[in-house]
Amino acid sequence: MIGRCIYREENEATHLEIWDEGDCRSLWFDDVILQSEIHIHDPAVLPNPVNRAMLAHLMLDLPLQKVLLAGCGGGAVARWLHARAPEVVGNAVELSPTVARLAHEYFDFPPAQCSNWQLLVDDVREHLALSKTSYDFILVDLEENQVTPAWVTDTQFLQNCHARLNAQGVLTLNLILHDNAAVSEALLRVRRIFGTAAMLVSNPEHDNLLVLAFRTPAPEIPATETLEQRGRRWGIDFTTLATHITRLDMPPFPSDRD
Repeated sequence: MIGRCIYREENEATHLEIWDEGDCRSLWFDDVILQSEIHIHDPAVLPNPVNRAMLAHLMLDLPLQKVLLAGCGGGAVARWLHARAPEVVGNAVELSPTVARLAHEYFDFPPAQCSNWQLLVDDVREHLALSKTSYDFILVDLEENQVTPAWVTDTQFLQNCHARLNAQGVLTLNLILHDNAAVSEALLRVRRIFGTAAMLVSNPEHDNLLVLAFRTPAPEIPATETLEQRGRRWGIDFTTLATHITRLDMPPFPSDRD
């Protein structure tokens, strides 16, 4: 990392650092996990390419009125969504009170005088299990010891996500898995819950695998002209991002959702 470290906290449970470099501020876990990155002066800019890839479904122009972010970190995605689409209502669920405090103190989240976003200190598993709210978009971006927690792709958690999606809702999982067997098992569980509707977003520049799971069959990727138009709307290069998407049309197992 280069730039200036403006915050550091290290103990047996965590190692957090916040760095400033030019116009950008970033939150790091364990020296190697870039959790959040914001443009300090322009919340409508999302500097981190992984964060932008997490929003690939926006190229499909699906409903986006209610959002749940599991794993707030510095709140970069939520802050950006509020700047680009202030009408969106969202809940950002963060397990760590320390990280939630840093999001507020260093990353301007929730934004001042913003009533549409709430930052909740909670376990997202309990939040989803008890929630009666339906969402258009659920983003799960969690890590423990530099990998995605195994429970993120457990059947029960995926079922709870599926149950809380609206008819055209999308679940995006940001997976950090270091072997093919773990990837295969995760995709199999997604298939069992979501059936025919899934896409993968990969990028040779990082190890993250993004899974987009749809409540209904996944829409077709738009034509280039439409991708360019929607890319200008959101400030994301959807044309390039679309080249990294693999469509998975997998038949459901008859008893998968029983």
